[in-house]
Amino acid sequence: MYLGPIALALALAGCGGKESFTISGTVSGLKYSGMELTNGGDKIAVNPAPDGTSDVTFQFPNSIDYGDEYEIAIKNPAHQSCGPAITGALKGSAGYTQTINVAIRCSVNAYRLSGTVTGVDFDNLVVINGNGSELAVPKASTGFKYPDDIASQASYGLVLRGVPATRNCSIINGIGTMGDADVTNIAITCVPK
Repeated sequence: MYLGPIALALALAGCGGKESFTISGTVSGLKYSGMELTNGGDKIAVNPAPDGTSDVTFQFPNSIDYGDEYEIAIKNPAHQSCGPAITGALKGSAGYTQTINVAIRCSVNAYRLSGTVTGVDFDNLVVINGNGSELAVPKASTGFKYPDDIASQASYGLVLRGVPATRNCSIINGIGTMGDADVTNIAITCVPK
């Protein structure tokens, strides 16, 4: 009795075929909506946790086979930049490890405040932000750059200290909410009383 094809069929059935791997992971620091992750033809939206601080998990709907390559692309959410928590972790080959679990970290973008200075013919002028940080403005300055970056969507409010009794000083555009670019139109002006 010849059993060649039957034996071959049974041997192949016993192998169980290729192993499949699910691509999943965790996103930390996600505060705003709009994040999308893509792997090949799979695209998923990842939303922040309801409390805005907890880590969130994700999983692509389609598994990949042993030996297949994956490469996750990130579309950043509004006001944030995101990337792998471990360099190079967004791509690899299925089966290199038992699971494909990718850690992604997001941070809120931050920007600078700057502008012009006119009429500061005295010493000891200080610009103070509502968060308590300070910037000394030297005599005869024509411009300034605030030293601390301000997080996108955070409020800022600049006030002056050290104005002599013989001067009136004002700040134009010194109060607001930081957008998604540097604020460069602040004007500090001092004139004699």
